[in-house]
Amino acid sequence: MLERLVVLAPGRLLDDETVARVRALAHDVARQLAGMAGRAGDPQFLTMLAGMVAGNRALLLHFHALALEWRQGEVLARSRGLDPVLSPLLRRRLDAGAMVPDASALLAAQARTVEALRRMHLPLSELPADLHRMAIAILQGACAVAGDDGKVVAMAPITHDEHGTRLALVRRFLDGLGEEITSALCLGDAGLAVFLTALAIAAGQPREVVAIAMAEDDALRLALILRAAGLESGQAAAQLLILRPEADPALVQGPRDARDAEGRLGECAALHAGAVE
Repeated sequence: MLERLVVLAPGRLLDDETVARVRALAHDVARQLAGMAGRAGDPQFLTMLAGMVAGNRALLLHFHALALEWRQGEVLARSRGLDPVLSPLLRRRLDAGAMVPDASALLAAQARTVEALRRMHLPLSELPADLHRMAIAILQGACAVAGDDGKVVAMAPITHDEHGTRLALVRRFLDGLGEEITSALCLGDAGLAVFLTALAIAAGQPREVVAIAMAEDDALRLALILRAAGLESGQAAAQLLILRPEADPALVQGPRDARDAEGRLGECAALHAGAVE
C-alpha cells in the first residue's frame, strides 16, 4: 500500500475507508489465529501477529481485493439496484430448479460474506487453501518468536478444506452453467461476485488483480482484462461503463482481439512492477 501511495498518490485504490477495512481484516484474521494458539487475551502477542499478517503481501492483496469488492457491491446496489447476494442469474437457476451444483450453498455463502465484510470480519475458513497455509505458518512463526515452541508443534497438523468457501462455490457454480456461461460475463445478470471470478478465469488473471483493476484510477487495465476475456468491444464497453461510468469507452477499442489484449496486459504488469521498484 505504501508503495502504491508513493508511486501513484492516494486515489480510488487507497481511500481512507478502504485502508481502514484492509487493516481491520488483517486484525480480524490475527485475532482468530491468536485464539487458535490460546493467546487471544495477550495484546502484545496480538499486535505482533497482526503486524506479521499485514506484512504478508499475498494475504494483504487478498484483503485489499475483498475490501474493494465489498465497496463496489455497495456502489452497484445504490446505482443499479444490483443485489449483492441474489443476482438475476442465480435467481433464475434456483427458480428453475436447475441442477447447478451448490447454488443454494452459494447463496448462503454470499450472504454470509457480504455481512462479514460489512462488519470488517473475515473467517479463517473462507481463506483459499494456500493463504490459509500462509496464515498458519505466520502463527507458528509468531509463537516461535514468543518462545512458545510447543504451540508450533501442536499446530503442525492443521489442515484446511476450501471446498465450502464462497470462492470455491462460485467456481463450481460457473462449472455447472453449461451454455449459460456467457451470462457470467454480464455484470448486471451475474452479480459482482460471479462476474469477477468469471472474468478472472476468462482473462487468465488472478481474481485479486481483476478486483483491483476494477478500482484503479486509470481504467485501462480493466478495459484490457475485459477484452482479454474474449468480449467484443461493444460488450466490453458496456461492462466497463457499469463499473466505471466516468471511463472512456474507447479504451476497449485499442486491442485488436483477446490475444492482443493479453499482450498489452503483460506490458501493463511490467510497467507497474518497474514503477514500484
